[in-house]
Order: sequence, then structure tokens, then C-alpha cells
Amino acid sequence: MAQVKFKDAKPMNKSIWDDVKTCIFAIFLFIRYYLDLLIDKVFGFFYNNLKVPLTSPKNPIVNQSATTLAKKIRTKELKSEEVVQAFIDRIKEVNPILNAVVDNRFEEALEEARHIDKQIADASIKEADFDKKPFLGIPFTTKESSAVKGQAFTFGLIRRKGFKSEFDADYVALMKNAGGICLGVTNIPQLNMWQESYNPVYGITRNPYDTTRNVGGSSGGESSLLAAAGTAISLGTDIGGSCRIPAFMCGVFGHKPTSHLIPTKGVTYRNGKEEETMVVVGVIARYAEEITPILKVLVSDNAEKLQLDKPVNTKSLKVYYLADPKDPFVSPFREEMKSTFAGAVNYFNGLCDTPPKEIAFDGFKYGTKLWKYWMTQEPNTNFKRDIMNREREAQPWIEIFKFLTGRGDFTASTILNFVNDMLPTAKDDWARETTEKLSKQILDTIGEDGVLLYPSAPFPASYHYASILRPWNFNLFSIWNVLQFPVTQVPMGLRYGLPVGIQVVAAPNQDRLCIAVSKELEKAFGGFVPPYPLE
Repeated sequence: MAQVKFKDAKPMNKSIWDDVKTCIFAIFLFIRYYLDLLIDKVFGFFYNNLKVPLTSPKNPIVNQSATTLAKKIRTKELKSEEVVQAFIDRIKEVNPILNAVVDNRFEEALEEARHIDKQIADASIKEADFDKKPFLGIPFTTKESSAVKGQAFTFGLIRRKGFKSEFDADYVALMKNAGGICLGVTNIPQLNMWQESYNPVYGITRNPYDTTRNVGGSSGGESSLLAAAGTAISLGTDIGGSCRIPAFMCGVFGHKPTSHLIPTKGVTYRNGKEEETMVVVGVIARYAEEITPILKVLVSDNAEKLQLDKPVNTKSLKVYYLADPKDPFVSPFREEMKSTFAGAVNYFNGLCDTPPKEIAFDGFKYGTKLWKYWMTQEPNTNFKRDIMNREREAQPWIEIFKFLTGRGDFTASTILNFVNDMLPTAKDDWARETTEKLSKQILDTIGEDGVLLYPSAPFPASYHYASILRPWNFNLFSIWNVLQFPVTQVPMGLRYGLPVGIQVVAAPNQDRLCIAVSKELEKAFGGFVPPYPLE
């Protein structure tokens, strides 16, 4: 019997296949968009009428910037004790509502403030001493997962409940050496590994603009407290957006500096000797003018590398923008975010000598794979062991079962992290090549005299716990940890009563460009808007 021969099948025309994929993706985004709206409707039904508004501060001192207050202490217009007491009083006003501060050292802080005032009064502190201590007498807070001597240091883990730090993290010591007075520590997710700040040790932190909404994570307690005027200086850490996500949701500035310039000893389990880490100590601020002086304190001897005092002519800056990275794991952008982003682009279109240029690189759509891969490369870390306080390794299936039966020690977000940990990780060669390629593409484009405007989130802060259903929206932040570029989260006012904003990215060691653009946007769009009436 003769064998029947079939002709070779012709490949589908590439352009037709591209059109098919584009159509499928458009349908997927359409469904996702309305699914996100449905999620908000359902959560909104349960949180209806539960919002608790914040009252205005009784003492207007807390509305002033840290730099302004430092100048007033220096010129004896204010005493440190007055300033510290004002912020302590404000914490007592707002913390029952927000649940931001989880441990405090109020009495010690007041005693330190009185000692400073005495030294200023008897002239034992000279003018030159103020230059060495630019924040003398100014209160600050930091997250509970960073070591502050005598303060809680549990990382939100029941196994560490009651544990107090016996030392200061290196960056905390730097701020204390600069004259800062620590008031206490603030709430976080378990082991910092989520985009909302809640844990079984301290509960959930609430958003000062709408207490039914998420504050972000992991520096969520910091951003919530700062926006509510409960602290003058706020210090966080950032490994996947941990400074910038809360800064976005709480309407303040969040700066992730160039990597490897600020010591990380005392940040959770870190000893400070880790290399090639994505984690960075960051600045959270209400006013753009505060970022540079606080950053100078934190980078210390590395300040020269950043040339923070070198003037920036924003009119001559090269501005690039990417409105949508096309990451399939990220929710579709809503109109309030699109118009916010467009407003920033249009502003620089009218300001700069060269109009902003749009860019597009495929690498941005791999945010989920890249961040997960680089987390596996973090030195001296093991999630399953770290989450058990390094006593032994967690057994994910056992912990999932205990969670489902109401007997576990972990939050739903930690359970999701267990699941994520069990999923395949990108191959080493692909991840490294893709990261290197994307980094080079961006650097070749923006150079050392340009910035990139990048979106922060698909929509403003959502209801508590809704992030469980949108676990990858943080990709918009975490990609910059992967690439290790400096980036500033910039508040751009309020929409429907909730903060909106964008991210500004620059090449490594060009932090001053991010900060200069932040100041420009603050001037144009108003920056931080208090979540309470100004009297």
C-alpha cells in the first residue's frame, strides 16, 4: 500500500499570531479590570461606614518638617522637649485609631530631649556641633523589624513575642549620632514579607486617609504614622517596595537609595556583611526637602559618591517615561492613575528643553520571575527557616493545614509566601541575562543625566486584606530592587480622598536627580496632603 505523504504545514503568519495574542491579552485585561472592581465592591460592602476620621493635631508643631524643627532648636526658637512632647502627644491621639506604634520609649526620649536642651542652654553645644548633628533633638521612628536597643524586635512572629533588641541597627545608630531621638518602633507584616502591615503579634495598621484601607508594607506603620504627623523622621527598609508601597498608599515621599551605601546590620537577621543584596535602608518623608539631609546621615562616609549637593537643572534633564510595563500579573491601570501619570509627563513636556520620550522594554513584564529569582539569591536568608525564628525549617503543607484549621501562627500572606516558595524558580542563566539586559537598556537610554517616570500602582490603596487577591501588583516597585536603581515615590495629591503618585527612577549614584524631580513635582502638584483638617 502506497504511503500517503502530507505536505509540510506552513507556519502561521507572525503578524496574525501577534494580533491573536494581543486580542487574547486585551480580553484578559478587560476581565481582570472588572474583576478588580467587583473585589472592591465586595470588600467595600463589609467595610461600609467603618471609617474613623483623624482629628487635627492639638499642637501645630507636628505639622512642620524635620529640617524646619531642627533649625528652630538650633536658634533656640523651640526646645527639643517641646518638640518631642508634641509628637508623643500626637501618637497618643492617633495610635488608638491607626495601630502604627507597637513599642515606645517616650520617657527615655523626653529625658534625652531635656539633656539636649540643657546643653544648648549652657552653651556646651557649640555651633559646629550642630553641623555634626543636623537633627539634634528631633524625634524619629523606625520599623519593628530593625534593631532599636530596648525595643520590641519580633518581626511579627509569635515565636519572638516579647523579644527586645539589645543593640541598635547601624542605621539607627547613625540617626542617633546625628542627634535624632527615637520615640519607638512601628508595625510590619510578618518578616516584612507582604504589601500590607498586619501580623498576629500586633494586629493590623490602618490608613490615616481611610481607616478601612491598606497602609502597604513592609514599612506600613512608619508611613501611616508619618502621614498622621506622629513622627518627624521616618526610616524604613526596602527589598521589594517596602518603603515605596506604604509611601504611595499613605501619600508621602519614599526614597530607595542607590544600593550598598547604607549599612544593613540589624535589619531583621542581617549582620551587615551580606553582598549582592536587594535590601536597602530608605527614607520616608512628608516633604521633599527632608530627603537629602536625612539621606546624608544614612549614607555617612559614602555621601561623596552621591554628590547630593551638586545642583540639578531640571529644565535640562532628559525625561523618559513608561506608562504601562505590560506585566500580565499586574492589575489594569484605572483612570485616576493614568491621569496622574499623564499629568506628570505633560508638566515636564512644558518645562524641559527636550520633550519627554516614551520607552518600552520587554524585560519589565518579567517582574514576578525576576524578583522571585533574586530573592533566592539573597545571602544568609532562608524563608522557611527565618519564619520559624531560625529554630528549624517550616513544613509548608503542615503550616497550610494548621492555617486552614485555625491553629497556625502565620497570616494568610505568609501562607501565600509558602505557596510561592514551592513554585518553580526561573533558571539561573535566563534570570541573570534578562536582568543584565534590562539594566543595560535602561542605562543606555537615561544615562547619568536622565530620569524615568514609572507608575506606582494600578489604583490607590485598596481595602484591608484585598491585596491577598492581587499579590503581584507590587511588581511595579520590586523591579527596581532587582535592578538596584535609586527611585523615589512621589505623592501627587488625592483622588477620591486617597493618595496617588508616581515613581521617579535614575541611574545608580544619581539619587539627586530623583530628588530634584520630586521637588519639582511637589511644587507643581502639591505633594503631601494631610489626612486631617489644617486649622
